Amino acid sequence: MGLIIDKQTRDDLSIFGARGAESVFGIFNKTTTSGGAELLEEWFNYPLSDALSIVDRTATIRYFMEQSMAFPFQSSWFDQALFYLDMADERSRLQGGSLSLRERFQQLVGGDSEYKKIVGGIIACSQIIHCWKDLIRRSRADHSESYQKELKKWELKYADSGLEQIPLLQDKQRLQREIVIQYDNILRFEEKELLLNILRDIYTFDVYRTVAQVAHERQFVVPIVDSSQQDQLIFEGVFHPLVANARGNDHAMDRLHNITFLTGANMAGKSTFMKSLGIALYLAHVGFPVPAKKLLFSPRDGIFTSINLPDNIAMGYSHFFAEVLRIKKVAQQLAEGRKLFVIFDEMFRGTNVKDALEGTVEVVSRLYQHPRCQFVLSTHILEAGEQLKQSHGDIRFVFLPTVMQQGRPSYTYHLQQGISADRHGMIIIENEGIIDLLTSQKQLDS
Repeated sequence: MGLIIDKQTRDDLSIFGARGAESVFGIFNKTTTSGGAELLEEWFNYPLSDALSIVDRTATIRYFMEQSMAFPFQSSWFDQALFYLDMADERSRLQGGSLSLRERFQQLVGGDSEYKKIVGGIIACSQIIHCWKDLIRRSRADHSESYQKELKKWELKYADSGLEQIPLLQDKQRLQREIVIQYDNILRFEEKELLLNILRDIYTFDVYRTVAQVAHERQFVVPIVDSSQQDQLIFEGVFHPLVANARGNDHAMDRLHNITFLTGANMAGKSTFMKSLGIALYLAHVGFPVPAKKLLFSPRDGIFTSINLPDNIAMGYSHFFAEVLRIKKVAQQLAEGRKLFVIFDEMFRGTNVKDALEGTVEVVSRLYQHPRCQFVLSTHILEAGEQLKQSHGDIRFVFLPTVMQQGRPSYTYHLQQGISADRHGMIIIENEGIIDLLTSQKQLDS
């Protein structure tokens, strides 16, 4: 079973992003083949939750990061091969024997375009097959256990198959019709499924080398799966990959400290910090390198966030009720015993301060009773933090500070321990001259 994740969480973390917007997927979407791009999207859509599967994938990508492999295939080969293999109608199968009068006339005037496409497809497939076999042969001396496992799996697929009968053909090579019929039967009919399977293996190779290259360029690190069964989560230098010059931060959670309570003024970077945690953990479950100096984690069953939660006018949902339903969804997963990582940004912001205070304290007190799960919550209601600090000393209280410079707030984006009392909303309003503008307008009206 894969990681449980929903559209709200993907949207909050900008995993795919709206059309034209930056996304985490877009960072890695640099594959050479269109098939590699489709496979990459599939891996992003279905993150892993099994520790062994994650370890195998991360180990293979680490190997590719160390080797910096080239992609030895020509993109045009795949375009020709896929067009050829899509000609699946049985009526297009070439027949042996003498040519019909129509076929001889088309051959004479050079108008048999379908036959030319078949020949071109056969040549492209032969080049792909032999380039792939050569790559596997040259890789046998490599010492990565996980990569060798992949190589063995890839190599066994074509061994003793009809594909072994296909020689390496050159571009525009002239082939006798009987040979074309023989190779076409093998490639397009007898071994088509196997050939498509091998193409998927090549796309996998494309994804591995692309992800490794991106990780190397951006200085992402391969995550480490925690084998201690202590539900640890240790971030070092974690940063948001879509924020220019993002500040890295360290943070740790475990069974004893399963709740992080985050405070700080507006614009201090709370949402960005929480998103950086969620993105790094999401990528770790895909088995990919993460934007951090180090990440050690215990695989979760699911990741849920509530950051940019919209109301639903069509269904009559207020923002507050949407928040309640979101918490209910998480509670249902907890009731089923799921191990979750959850982010709540400004819980109950859609209601009055009194209800938000009581609701935050009550919900956090209940979340505290799920030590195998981890929760990161932010709030502007400092009184909630003070109450929880008295009753739940194991909660980690952290904040992002604001520094006043010549009457204007500036932000360090550096996480500190404790609860922040920074409130600079009125200072920002006054610095923007809003009060003066409104006062001037009032004087004009009078």
